[in-house]
Amino acid sequence: MVMLRYWSTLVLGTSLALVGLPARAEAPGIYYSWRSINGDVVQCIDRSTAVLNEQQLENIQVEGSSVAGMTATARAVFVCLDSNDTTTVMIMVSSVDDTVAFELREALKTGF
Repeated sequence: MVMLRYWSTLVLGTSLALVGLPARAEAPGIYYSWRSINGDVVQCIDRSTAVLNEQQLENIQVEGSSVAGMTATARAVFVCLDSNDTTTVMIMVSSVDDTVAFELREALKTGF
């Protein structure tokens, strides 16, 4: 009977200790860049979509004034903002692999 109490205490203590451990997940690195372009939001969205296709991103989606796509290891988003007579385009790329994110951002900037 005493052994059963010790065993129960050990099991309960161990399970409580394990429940208290936080889950460890690596946060993705986020790289961004922006610039002003001549043209309107529609032209910006068209160029963004073309660049994502050229870089072979998948699941490309247009939502309002943004365009997003992904690879197996990274996500990329273009946001096109109207500001009077120019348009500001912002590129955001995230990945848990910083090198992949940085290289994709540079390729998207060059292609745009």
